[in-house]
Amino acid sequence: MIENVFDFDKELHLMNEDELRSLLRLLYLSAEREVSIQSAEEHSVHFASTVQSIFKTLDEDRNRKKAEQQALEAQKPREIHIAIGESPLGSIKVAMGKVPGRSDRRFFSMNDYYAIGPLGDLTNKADLHRRHLWLLDKLYWSEHGSYAVQGMNELLRLNSVVSSIDEDTRITIWYANNAHERTGLLYAMHLLRNRLGPIYLIETSALYEELFKPSEVQHDVLSTGEIISGKLLAMWQHCVNAEPLSLEKRKQMEQEWVDLAVQPGLLRLMKDGEIQSVPEDGIDEFIMQRVREITLIRQPGEFIKAARIVGEVLGHLEQAVGDAFIEYRIRQLIIQGRLEMEGKPHAMRFYSVRLPQ
Repeated sequence: MIENVFDFDKELHLMNEDELRSLLRLLYLSAEREVSIQSAEEHSVHFASTVQSIFKTLDEDRNRKKAEQQALEAQKPREIHIAIGESPLGSIKVAMGKVPGRSDRRFFSMNDYYAIGPLGDLTNKADLHRRHLWLLDKLYWSEHGSYAVQGMNELLRLNSVVSSIDEDTRITIWYANNAHERTGLLYAMHLLRNRLGPIYLIETSALYEELFKPSEVQHDVLSTGEIISGKLLAMWQHCVNAEPLSLEKRKQMEQEWVDLAVQPGLLRLMKDGEIQSVPEDGIDEFIMQRVREITLIRQPGEFIKAARIVGEVLGHLEQAVGDAFIEYRIRQLIIQGRLEMEGKPHAMRFYSVRLPQ
């Protein structure tokens, strides 16, 4: 029971984003109802009006911040750093914050789930809609359904921003050699295909191996988001005087995107250093194997939290498909009768699975 502000503060820290949004929406609707009741006590109306005014100014603050950001972006940057995803972008920002020339530097995220879903010509609205709807259908009900929030406008903006970067701006693209980031890189090269200015790449997984990994350590870095900002800074310092991509290499990567975009598979995995498109059930047997292995150390018939299965797959798969996709495939295995379920599949922490009895 929440009895004071300290209890409330602890409760807030336990709530996820969806729960916080629901709380705010309920508070707004309650305030709106109080204001509309003519017989309400004066102090009640005053409180409700105050709460309403807070919500009404939210969009004003957001619009002000958006205008400030647009004014900042309108200034011609000296260099721009592109990452494949929000998580690695945050670490890159921290790393590059220690490099002189901060005000002349911009950062941009190719924020999509490139290892999964249909591709096609993503500069075409019809193909982009098709991809967006597929991902909404598969991921929206998961805990990480943020894809629905950014919407089509944000995806179209991504295309516009990358393809319109000024010729005099130095472009550096950071990526790890996994299917998600590699596919995002190829798409970025497709968007930049008409650019005449140089483009620089920092391949983080290979550089990590070269610069930091002792020979006795067997852990491989699968994604840029795993690397701390200090090591990213060292990578930048190592590459700052490197040669840009050659025209030949750029043409090769642009063609790789064209070839990959028409492949029918809905899941992309790295095999022998190359991206391969496979059916969306391409990791189902791996998931089932992890379930079998966990089952061996559990009591007979015991259910296993779906979140535990997702964590096990993430920890052993050595592919960057994302936890939302893994959880989607667990739900598909339940539908197929290959797994049994207990609980409610609102999110992976709310239900458990086991092998059929």
